[in-house]
Amino acid sequence: MFFLLPFGNDRRTNRFPAITYSLIAVNALVFLWLLPLDHSSVMQSFGLIPIHPSMRSILTSMFVHADPLHLAWNMLFLWLFGPNVEDALGRLEFSIFYIGSGVAAGLLHMFVSLTYMPTAADIPMVGASGAIAGILGVFAIRFYKTRIKIFYYLGIFFYPLKWGVFTIPALIGLELWFFQQLIGGVLGIRYPESGGVAYWSHIGGMLFGAILAAALRMGLAGSQEYLITDAMDHLDHGSTHGAAGNLEAFLANDPNNAEAHGELARIYALHGDPARALPHFKRSIDLHLSNGDRHKAVGRFTEMRHYFPNTQLELRSQFQLARYLLEVDCPEPALQLFDEISFGHPGTPEAEMALMKAAELAVSLHDPSRAVVYYRRFLEQYPHSTYRAMVETALAGLQTE
Repeated sequence: MFFLLPFGNDRRTNRFPAITYSLIAVNALVFLWLLPLDHSSVMQSFGLIPIHPSMRSILTSMFVHADPLHLAWNMLFLWLFGPNVEDALGRLEFSIFYIGSGVAAGLLHMFVSLTYMPTAADIPMVGASGAIAGILGVFAIRFYKTRIKIFYYLGIFFYPLKWGVFTIPALIGLELWFFQQLIGGVLGIRYPESGGVAYWSHIGGMLFGAILAAALRMGLAGSQEYLITDAMDHLDHGSTHGAAGNLEAFLANDPNNAEAHGELARIYALHGDPARALPHFKRSIDLHLSNGDRHKAVGRFTEMRHYFPNTQLELRSQFQLARYLLEVDCPEPALQLFDEISFGHPGTPEAEMALMKAAELAVSLHDPSRAVVYYRRFLEQYPHSTYRAMVETALAGLQTE
């Protein structure tokens, strides 16, 4: 006896998969509701019979299962792959997609049955596997490098010879599953009297999911994500050149990713290459600021200054960082930035405001002599400022202390 049982993957979701778990619950409840009824009548009433098709039967067949094992196997695959696809598509879109996959699966099954297997066209088809196959199609495109965890067992009846767990990339595992369905479907056409598994519904569902994923360019989203994770893996193993290559490829398709610019800047900084590092540091900081991630912008700025102490940002970015540091009660670094702005960009509105802020910070840091220097510079450089009277009053107060 040999069997394989998938039981997990290394991919986490960003939110609770409410629709996936609801579908599992609905399928289980329908099975329990129909369990006391005559099995043959249930199949005839709710199954999809190709020779007598209807939209109602296509929809009802998706929620009916032949036996507990049939239900358990389908729900295992829905539980295993559904949450990630729901996460990628969104809850409403996933709900519509699930029904669409089931319909596509049913239509292909009907077409093949009526065209190539007319002697089996009166056999009812039930089960959620066609709709779930659509989920597998999306998963294979979007999460192709996700590793599926599989339990294997080899034994003579219940006497184990060997058992354990291995992992396999989703694309390889699901491709093997698809070709298994294709072989089964071809054999079904060759021997239609055998009945059994509705392989062509699986094929139809998976093709529907894969085509939709390709149309939505989900493969590109997946490849972009894996470029980042591969880059981090390279860094973890000390391969900075490999990480830089991954990040450069990532930024070629997503030039406005602040994290990628920051990580690439760090790599070039570690190699002592300011010509390459500094543009990425500055771009990362600007993008974080434009996205409202001021805390991250400060972190990248601090990192840039660690490697290249005398580096200056564009005036607007530097002023934003200084104001943020002031807001989060970091007076010393804020004062340093305001001081740099006042010296580096004289005559600008930002420099005018920076001198005032620097003086106020010096007062708050109990350094009145430094504040006096800032206020005097302000009066010398901006004699016609609208803030002149306020600065003169503050300066007079300090000089009388």
